[in-house]
Amino acid sequence: MVKVSLIIPVYNARAHLAECLDSVLAQTLDELEVILVDDHGSDDSMAFARERLAAYEGPKHFVFCQTTVNSGPGAARNLGIETASGTYVGFLDSDDTLDADFCAALFEAAVKADADLAFGSIVFEHPDGKTVLKKNPAVENGAFTGKAKRRYLCRFTSFFTTYLYRRKLLCDNQIRFPDTHSAEDSCFLICSLLSASRIASVEAVRYHYHIYGGSTSQRRDPDRWKNRLASFRKMAAYAREKGLYHPYRHAIRLMILKKGWLLAAKDYLVNNVSKHKNHG
Repeated sequence: MVKVSLIIPVYNARAHLAECLDSVLAQTLDELEVILVDDHGSDDSMAFARERLAAYEGPKHFVFCQTTVNSGPGAARNLGIETASGTYVGFLDSDDTLDADFCAALFEAAVKADADLAFGSIVFEHPDGKTVLKKNPAVENGAFTGKAKRRYLCRFTSFFTTYLYRRKLLCDNQIRFPDTHSAEDSCFLICSLLSASRIASVEAVRYHYHIYGGSTSQRRDPDRWKNRLASFRKMAAYAREKGLYHPYRHAIRLMILKKGWLLAAKDYLVNNVSKHKNHG
């Protein structure tokens, strides 16, 4: 039985893919399905991954698939969800790494609590060696409804890669990444949180987010602010469709303000105003 399907979108990732794959091979969870999704980059990332894994004979199962054309990480992750067979699904970016017990600890906590979601912490790894640890608010493992959910929604941080998601939750509710190319991960995570009825956490296990100069999140995009707002509109539409908007309306409105409008304003200033000043 596949316990966890770990989905890795791959696009021009050759420079850091070896370290990423090493952290996957080091996972202590053996019943692990690793899905590498080729999103048609211009380098030899997928060829390297196939060569690196060709000699592997252990219990982990590696699956290679590809998008039809370059479609972005959201579409690649959606293909991974469709391909996955694990009880739980997780996501890893091809330039990041995981603690060796990340999948095992979260899976065990999820099973023990019969949770739809289980999450750990995140460490930001800066080029100068500085590290910054961030955690989500503490929750009591088990039921995740009413006041407990509203409180969490008002305070959580949007690091979707720190979670494992019950695949049945994603499939039954058709939770997928929107094609908005900004805040699509926030939309996916919030829809999952709204739909989840049970949750678990293991603060001690960490996802390592490595910061590099050429990362997608640091590239200029004049339409980023529009796409962010589009993601939050899709989230609100999902909540209304599922009858979840009214019971969590105050938390949803706060998220739209903080993670939608305020960050959209920041995106606009960074990607548009400062650009015009520099070239004015």
